[in-house]
Amino acid sequence: MTIRAEHRSLREYLEVTCTPEQLNRPLLVSFTQWDFAVAAVAEITVTLHQMGHAPCVAFWSSQTPLRDVGWQSHHLIAGLLRSPTIDLRAKQALEAAGLEASTFIQPQPWSAPQSVLPRIEATYRSALRQLTYRGAPMGRGILQVPPNPDVPVTDEYSWPLRYVERAARSYAFAFDQTIAAIDRTNATSIFAYNGRFLHDSAVAAAAEQRGLPVLSYDTGGLDTDFDLTIDATHDWSALQDRMKQMLAAWPGEEAHNVGSEWFTDRRNHTEEANKHFTGAQKIGQGIDRSPQEVVVTYFSSSGDEIAELDLDWADFFNGQPGALLAVAQVCRQCDYRLVVRTHPHKRFKPQEDVREWHLAVDAAKPDLHLDEHSDIDSYTLMDQSDVVITYGSTTGVEAGFAGRPVIVMGPSAYDELGCAVRVRTEDELRRAVVEKTPPGPDSALPYGLMMKRRGFTYEYVQRLADGSRMLAGQTIDEPTPLVRHLSHGLNRRTRRSLMRD
Repeated sequence: MTIRAEHRSLREYLEVTCTPEQLNRPLLVSFTQWDFAVAAVAEITVTLHQMGHAPCVAFWSSQTPLRDVGWQSHHLIAGLLRSPTIDLRAKQALEAAGLEASTFIQPQPWSAPQSVLPRIEATYRSALRQLTYRGAPMGRGILQVPPNPDVPVTDEYSWPLRYVERAARSYAFAFDQTIAAIDRTNATSIFAYNGRFLHDSAVAAAAEQRGLPVLSYDTGGLDTDFDLTIDATHDWSALQDRMKQMLAAWPGEEAHNVGSEWFTDRRNHTEEANKHFTGAQKIGQGIDRSPQEVVVTYFSSSGDEIAELDLDWADFFNGQPGALLAVAQVCRQCDYRLVVRTHPHKRFKPQEDVREWHLAVDAAKPDLHLDEHSDIDSYTLMDQSDVVITYGSTTGVEAGFAGRPVIVMGPSAYDELGCAVRVRTEDELRRAVVEKTPPGPDSALPYGLMMKRRGFTYEYVQRLADGSRMLAGQTIDEPTPLVRHLSHGLNRRTRRSLMRD
């Protein structure tokens, strides 16, 4: 059965989004070895080729001074064990699909950055954020790839200098090589993964300096294969415009069924990705509350996911602790019961970040704090709440779907849909808490539809039963477990050495 996706075809999207001149000589730069991203490169490349354009592809995962966040396997180890890496398999599949060898370009010889790297005098977060290279925001790219999962978001923590220096050098490599590739191929557009991580952000910055459009590929919806967009990463308004357009173009009953399914699966704890968060919660278990009291519940958001967004934080209550304090003050003034639900992902976050958040909760003095280990069901808690407040967590749109009044105080991808009230001042917050405005009918539905059917389905790449992909009779999959095991062991050793200052 053919699944209806957001877009009917990649060809049609490219023709509508870009001019023929912009698509004439597209350059696809890939540092990742994640299977979905490599398959997206293959699908995009074949599509461009079939449209009569001349794509160039740079599979450069093995070239960077610091391994990319999506790196999986060492090319040398894979070669010695005769089990090709996934990007090499993709190259072979593209050749089998009719792409010439000249399609694939190698980086130029590179021993040092083209410009002097900035002097790194301090390695705490706010200092690193200011680092630039050739006018590009290098510091933000570095902060997207912490040296290990235990690095906290707090500005009190100093990153290992050797790691920062290697990351800076790797950013410079990606930027320099992209500029050189653009000039050498006379590229007219750039395709890169996500645009957020270290090397991808360097690619996007290089393209922007050359005045070229950047199209970012990423994961698709739960039912689709991949996404591609010309919109800037984290442009929440553009994303919500996509949601609205998608719903408007979809058959009504099917839109309702598909969009509702995303919310229902999460509420029933059956969506695989969400089980990571809800696994310790008991379906149907709520809090004790009296019918007379008004319950306001604050669901916390992920600090690490919003820390590096390029925003004016003064517009968002100066951060999540400030937002929570404002909520607590309003609840005390109104004699409402304040419940704080700490996101269960805190079970997996750096202890310093957990400690700082708990201190923020203690300062707010809620009537009840459900910490990250609580088995209270978030969805039952929504139903028990007279008002749900969030700093931008997905919980907000889910509560809106459930018909609860929702207030959002920070960056979100649903505050323009009509399912939540966006507030920017304490007066607006107080009014919204008192008024308890319910969401518009089906106003959250576009979000669920987007999460299920975002992006495209494959036309040329095929999904196999074992989860791998195939193109032109060639399988695009990972090398053997032994190659991956040895590769990750070597990478861990390298990273440990960079953690020692």
